[in-house]
Amino acid sequence: MNATRTHRTHRLKRTARITLAGLLACLGVVITLLPQAALAKVHPKPAKPKLPPRITTWMPHINRTIVPTRVSPLGPQLATWYGPGFFGHGTACGGILRPTTWGIAHRTLPCGTLVTLTNGRRSVTVPVIDRGPYSGATVDLTSRTKTYLGFTSGTIRMSKVARYRLVPLPAPVAGIKPLQ
Repeated sequence: MNATRTHRTHRLKRTARITLAGLLACLGVVITLLPQAALAKVHPKPAKPKLPPRITTWMPHINRTIVPTRVSPLGPQLATWYGPGFFGHGTACGGILRPTTWGIAHRTLPCGTLVTLTNGRRSVTVPVIDRGPYSGATVDLTSRTKTYLGFTSGTIRMSKVARYRLVPLPAPVAGIKPLQ
């Protein structure tokens, strides 16, 4: 009787091992066949904290702040500036160039296209208001835009703003004079 009991115990253990091995094999097949989305739910990646959009630039010609939502970087561009000899003359986009005019001249961007210009730490978003330059540079700044950016000569970083949201300027802070 002892021999039969021992034989039965060994057979049960062997059956349990085979069954366990079969279950593990099936589990391995199921895991490899599961889509990545199902696995992601089991082990979710920590979500990146969503930061509020940063107000990056100012639109002086309409006295608003702009929050770009889609921007196409155009990279560093060779820039020049124009002004005093052209004040009072009409622009290619239908305006009149004055010392207080904000904008740029560009050969191919459509009139009215908003462009963000950055020189050092200063950044401003202005429209394309004229055609040019004709000196070999890529962009011509109006004298007002040049003065605000502190631009003298050379290259300037440029981005085309495709979509944006306008935000009213905050209330003036006592003791701080707004830029003119």
